[in-house]
Amino acid sequence: MKRRYNSWLFLFLAFAMAGIFSGCSEDDVLPNGGKPMVSYVRVTRPAASDSLVVKAGQGSMVAIIGENLQNARKLWFNDQPAQLIPTFITNTTIITRVPSNIPTSITNTMKIVFANGDSLLHDFTVDISEPVITGMLSEYVNTGDVATIMGSYFYEPVTVTFTGGVEGAVVSVEDGIIEVTVPEGAMPGPITVKTNFGETESDFWFRDNRNIIASFDGTTAGFWSGADYVKASDPEITAINGKFLRFNKNLGQYPYSEFWVAPTDVAMETVKIPQAAFAKPSAYVLKFEIATLAPLAGAEMRMYMGNNMAAERNDVYYNWKPNVDTGGSWETVTIPFEVFYTDNNEFPYNPAGYGVSFYFHGPMAVNTNFAMDNMRVVPKTAK
Repeated sequence: MKRRYNSWLFLFLAFAMAGIFSGCSEDDVLPNGGKPMVSYVRVTRPAASDSLVVKAGQGSMVAIIGENLQNARKLWFNDQPAQLIPTFITNTTIITRVPSNIPTSITNTMKIVFANGDSLLHDFTVDISEPVITGMLSEYVNTGDVATIMGSYFYEPVTVTFTGGVEGAVVSVEDGIIEVTVPEGAMPGPITVKTNFGETESDFWFRDNRNIIASFDGTTAGFWSGADYVKASDPEITAINGKFLRFNKNLGQYPYSEFWVAPTDVAMETVKIPQAAFAKPSAYVLKFEIATLAPLAGAEMRMYMGNNMAAERNDVYYNWKPNVDTGGSWETVTIPFEVFYTDNNEFPYNPAGYGVSFYFHGPMAVNTNFAMDNMRVVPKTAK
C-alpha cells in the first residue's frame, strides 16, 4: 500500500511540475521578457572599453550593448544606414561603424529594425565634423581667378570668407576640394570655410606676406647670378605678386646652372626670417609659389643659405628634388624649415641677413622652364 501511495505521489508531482512549466513561455525566461533593449553604447578601443558614449563621430566604431539584439537586421543613425555584419551581432552586442555619409534629416536617434519588423529607438548623436582645411593649391591667386582649397568635410552649402570679410563665390565642391572665385577686397590672412556643422579658419595665410625673403621686387644690383631672370611680366606666365624669377634653360646631362645667387649684403630680404624660427625651426616652414611650363623633374635644386656663401655654397645646401608639373599655373611648395635649416648646417641668427645660392646640379638633364615667387619662412599655424 505504501509503494502504491508513493507512485501516486510521484505521478501527481510530475503533472504538477509539468503544469508549472507549461504555464511559462520562452519569453518569461529571457531578459526583459524577450523584448530588445539598449542599455548603453561604448567605444570599441580596448584601452577605452569602459567609456560610455552618447555621441560619436562619423566613421567611429561603436558597440551597442543591450538584451535580445540577435535578430537585428537594419540599423540607422539619423537617416543613414549602418552596415551590419552577422558575426558582429549577438544577443547582447551589436558592433558597427557610424556612417560617414552626411544625414539629410538629423533626428539624433539610432533605430534598430528586427527580423519580425519591430523597431527600437535609442537617443544617440552623430558628431558631424566641422570643415578641415589642409591647404590651397596656390596661396596666391589674383582677384577674379579661381582658388582651390583642399581638405575634408566640405558639406554643402559651403561658404568661403577671406580676410577682409569678403565672401568668395563657390564654383564647385567635390571630393574634398572647394573651388572659389577670389573676390575683390580679399586681403592677406587666413580663410574661413563654413558649413551647417561648423566653421574652420585655416592655419595658413592666403596671399601670405609675412617674412618674405625673396619677393624679387627690390633691387637686383650686386646679384652674382639671377638679376637677368627677374621679370615684371611674361607672355606665358601671369604674375601673382609683382616681379618674379623666370628661368628657362634646357640643361644637359649633369647640369650646373645658377638662378639666384647673392651675398649677404645684397640678399637683404633674408633679414626677414624671424628669430623665433631659429629658436624653434620645427614650428616653421619654407614656402614659395612655382609655375612650370615643362615637367621639373630629374635635376636637383641645391638651396644654400647662410653666413658664408662664397666658401660654403658648393658643400652646404638643402637638396630639393622637385617633381613638379603645374601646366603653367601657380602652385605653393612647402618645405619643413627644420630640414632646410639642418641641411644648411644650422647657420646662426644674423640680423644683417644671409647669403643665398640656388642652383641646379645633376644628375639628369632637365628643361628648367619655370617661374618662382614669394619665398617666405612662416609659422605652421596662423596665430
